[in-house]
Amino acid sequence: MILPSLLSSSHSNSISSSSSSSRYKHQNDDASPSFRNIDDALASFNHMLHRKLLPCIIQFTKLLSAIVKMRQYYDAVISLSKQMELAGLSPNTYALNILINCFCKLQHVDLGFSVLAKVIKLGLQPDVVPFTTLINGLCKVGKFSQAVELFDDTVARGCRPDVHTYNTIINGLCKIGETAAAAGLLKKMEEAGCQPDVPMEGGFVNSK
Repeated sequence: MILPSLLSSSHSNSISSSSSSSRYKHQNDDASPSFRNIDDALASFNHMLHRKLLPCIIQFTKLLSAIVKMRQYYDAVISLSKQMELAGLSPNTYALNILINCFCKLQHVDLGFSVLAKVIKLGLQPDVVPFTTLINGLCKVGKFSQAVELFDDTVARGCRPDVHTYNTIINGLCKIGETAAAAGLLKKMEEAGCQPDVPMEGGFVNSK
């Protein structure tokens, strides 16, 4: 089983971020914040972190999500997450999923597994999202056999794969020429009521 061995890693990080004034705005209480640039985001984070009464974790995760959408400041998100923890904010599943995604984007999949271990240690119930993220991360760094093993572990844990999970692992199998295994998963996918998207089907056909 891949999960126990890869969940044994641990990670810590720190950051010092911008102290300039905040210029972000919300359209409403449920909307994600929008920023002009990363400096605005860091300033907003500092403003929130140093308030006498800290905002709830949901507001912080909205901010982290907005930074992730900038698609280049994954290191910053990891470090801000550490600052949140040091400030006494207990992470929720969504915040930890963001962290796993950032580690995988930076090709530090082992550290993503350490975050998943933390999710489980905290007694939180991970859904299919972090497993799919890690499967994709393993495929991105060429560890296809481990990705397949993690997929099997995910199913064994009772997490039902969604269309993105299937697409990710089937594409990974096709890339290493395991078309028979990919065809088997494609059949299971269809039996589970998941419809493959066009890029996945095209990749499967082209690998035959």
